[in-house]
Amino acid sequence: MEIKINKKPLIGIIGGNGKMGNWFKIFFERNNLPVIISDLKTELSNIEIAKRADIVIISVPIQKFSAVIKEIKPFLKNDSLLADITSLKTQPLKEMSKCCCGVLGMHPLFGPMAQDLKNQNIVFCYQKNNHWVDFLKKLFQKNNANVIEISAKEHDRQMAFTQALLHFINLNYAHIFADKKIKLLSNFLTPAFKLQSLVLGRILGQDSHLYASLEMENPYFCRVLESYEQKVDQLKKIIKSKDYRNFEKQFNRSANAFSDFIKIAQKKSAEVLKILEKQQVKIGKINKIKISESKVGFLGPEGTFSWEAGRKIFSKNNLLVPFENISDIFVAIAEEKIDLAVAPIENRIAGLVSETINSFIDFPVFAIGSFKMPIHHFLVSKENNLKKIKIIKSHPQPLAQCSHWLKENIPWAIQESASSTVAPLKGCLENTGFIVSYYIAKKHKLNILGKRIENIKDNFTRFLVIANQINDRIIKNFQPKNTLLLLSIYDRPGILRDILSIFANKNINLSAIHSIPSYSLAWDYFFFLEVEKQYFSKEIKECLRELEKYCPYIKPIGSA
Repeated sequence: MEIKINKKPLIGIIGGNGKMGNWFKIFFERNNLPVIISDLKTELSNIEIAKRADIVIISVPIQKFSAVIKEIKPFLKNDSLLADITSLKTQPLKEMSKCCCGVLGMHPLFGPMAQDLKNQNIVFCYQKNNHWVDFLKKLFQKNNANVIEISAKEHDRQMAFTQALLHFINLNYAHIFADKKIKLLSNFLTPAFKLQSLVLGRILGQDSHLYASLEMENPYFCRVLESYEQKVDQLKKIIKSKDYRNFEKQFNRSANAFSDFIKIAQKKSAEVLKILEKQQVKIGKINKIKISESKVGFLGPEGTFSWEAGRKIFSKNNLLVPFENISDIFVAIAEEKIDLAVAPIENRIAGLVSETINSFIDFPVFAIGSFKMPIHHFLVSKENNLKKIKIIKSHPQPLAQCSHWLKENIPWAIQESASSTVAPLKGCLENTGFIVSYYIAKKHKLNILGKRIENIKDNFTRFLVIANQINDRIIKNFQPKNTLLLLSIYDRPGILRDILSIFANKNINLSAIHSIPSYSLAWDYFFFLEVEKQYFSKEIKECLRELEKYCPYIKPIGSA
């Protein structure tokens, strides 16, 4: 018989200020459940959590677990549920079973960087069930998590291989590099090493105490480690004796064990490596354009990121002219009211800036170069407390670029779009927050309530420099290698394949291809392509001729 729950449980998290404790706090609050926490320097103690909460979740290091259980055991309610989210289960469940209430061992198989529970795995080790166990299971499944039911012993045995042994191998790999102080040459970095480096970076960026407990507290790991040592000694002898036959035998035996996974691994690793090759890890210094006494348009007013981009790329003896929106900039360029302009084309987080793309469709102007600028966002206000903020105003791009932080830290606030990051500051109303640059925060003497709140910390925006004609003198400043194209297509099956084959047959790579919704009645959408060939190259001219049979509209919009 299903038990109906007539009230929302009060969730208590002991260790609620830790990374995973705080993750679950945010998760429960998003699901409209009341949450109380205890931790170092919190108002509530562990005992008060035990007395009040219907579901008590322990999120503390494994070394402190026994002490916490001993502290709260006399104060737990009989009809409450005691659960933990430690990475080991046998010993914690043994300790929790001494308590009078329901008991559940949980292990989230993900870290605090996970955005939500969609497709994430949570282990359930049942011990002393009550109605709150079923409540948590349904709650997690409602949020699209996978609940994996397993015994505590089998869980820890699995973790000895997939967690403790894996981390042991990787940590020793890192120790060798640290001890030997090997200086690696960039052109000697193999694909396998690049992939391994990602794993090492992920591990070494975590809490050392956590990894120590994973190695030392797992009751099955010492036996697994002994097996590993035997295999190391065996392989060591094979290598020293140059026993190729035996080495290949061992290698092929292992390959057969992973035969179902090899093709998937090869495909996925190739995709990751392709991303790495294109990853803009470091943005170089932005050099000034060697031009003077020009009028340069930007999305204003002063203080926007477009203003900052214009200031960085153009010297002081050029006049920066503000415009209220991007399309107005293109009108001014086309009518020769200004000489040049900077306009954002894409952001690493939010993607393409559709207003810029559509303006290229509408106006006879050209891109003559591009550059990238780091973008950092700050939440500011006249208020000095985040809880007082009811409305957040900014340009749609910053709102999108900061969506994760806003959702986690100020989910109750209404978001309102503005024509720029600076425009809504004119009113500077009470209970209102603004997403702006650090420069604007200081200029307007506003309180900073959130620092660098963008979703990705190495966020950047790519800007185009725009002119009404291809200007050879300015192009030399950028030395562009790519060509930007806008196309519309005749709608039929296989048309996109035919278009892409034109570039593939000439061994030309496309670094970007995007579909752009069209507001024209003639076509449903356009395609925006970035082609890895120079604008004036022979190959581009040949491609344009061949595209004519597939595309009723073709516009080379310039260089990048």
